Amino acid sequence: MIAPIVMKFGGAALGDGARVRQAARLVAERSAERPIVVVSAASGVTDLLERAARDAATGTVDARTIRLRHRGLLSQLGLEPELLNRLLTELGFVLDAVRTKGRLEPRERDVILSFGERMSARVFAPVLRREGLEASPVDAFDLGLTSDSNYGRARPLPAATTAMARALAAIPGVPVVTGFLAIDPQGDLTTLGRNGSDLTAALVGEAVRAKEVQFWKTVDGVMTADPKVVPSARAVENLSWREAALLGFFGAKVLFPEALEPLERARIAARVCSVDRANEPGTRVDAGTSNDGPRAIACRRRVVRVAVELGGLEARAERRSRFLAALADAQLELYALDEGPDELVCVVGESEQLATVLQIARARASVTRDLALVTLVGRAAPELETLPVRAAWVRPESVSLLVDEAELERTARELHTRCFEASAPSLA
Repeated sequence: MIAPIVMKFGGAALGDGARVRQAARLVAERSAERPIVVVSAASGVTDLLERAARDAATGTVDARTIRLRHRGLLSQLGLEPELLNRLLTELGFVLDAVRTKGRLEPRERDVILSFGERMSARVFAPVLRREGLEASPVDAFDLGLTSDSNYGRARPLPAATTAMARALAAIPGVPVVTGFLAIDPQGDLTTLGRNGSDLTAALVGEAVRAKEVQFWKTVDGVMTADPKVVPSARAVENLSWREAALLGFFGAKVLFPEALEPLERARIAARVCSVDRANEPGTRVDAGTSNDGPRAIACRRRVVRVAVELGGLEARAERRSRFLAALADAQLELYALDEGPDELVCVVGESEQLATVLQIARARASVTRDLALVTLVGRAAPELETLPVRAAWVRPESVSLLVDEAELERTARELHTRCFEASAPSLA
């Protein structure tokens, strides 16, 4: 029996009725490859659910926008208007419970956010059936996708893929699996963090030993830079798992970095495909090539530079470890680190938690805001002269440039010109 493929559709690829039908046709065209589908919530729905959850905690329950959005989608697709009534009613009960309590617990927030993917799967499956395929919506937690109890950013447990493999094998036709969702050992629903649907697709691929995991987007693939910042950006033909993970970590929004871990572990290729150019190859992500040149540029806005005073030799090690431990406990990503004679300098994302981190660490520090990080991934040594760089971190696989946020676009465009346009290197 041939190995299946996993086809993951992001929210933008499911944004309206036309997009959903387009995605269903893509699955039907690949029915001989035994597709398993993983879906995100429709674009914007997770944000609507987040807002509804916050409003409920302050005394207002209003899910009308969410209800109208999905009933409009059902109307566009010619599906029964009552199809999602049970889930919408359940959502109302959960929001009412939050309003009664007067506060939003992390566990309840995860339950509320789950409705986006759960409704998406129940819309997509009947559209697939209209394409002549047997299809069933499946909640990932019912497949055995278990996680720890770190609500909002849960991590899958090691045994999850074994249970999922057995459950998926028992489902006839095309399973339409909810991304983003899991269940903890106590039976409580969890979510895998923003863009966690990519991780779900990768775990499904690992479980079934997929031939390929395809991430269907509204972009042409992984680009040499964000086209909104660098209009001349073009698709990269091939990346290694490591390169793709670095791009995601440093701000490229095409693939969730954690999704690359199970794929690399299982040696399964990924492909980033365009729903609008389905016949184009997109970007393949696998063991990579021997290309030592630049691969792509990632940009991250709203970062801050933190310079922590280390003091004398006796206090140095303790202050360093205390600050880094506080950062880790707050789950703040550390994008760059440099230690000098008198201070520890790091770059982290802008967060309200930073003040708490400094307080817990009892750190004397200076904080510089309104900065951005522009990172070139690949084994390359770009010319940095004349670029408005505050600081640079040169590593074997990447170069990160700290710039004023107002200089991000100019820096990214000039770096792209120097690395990808002047000599036009191969991106295979």
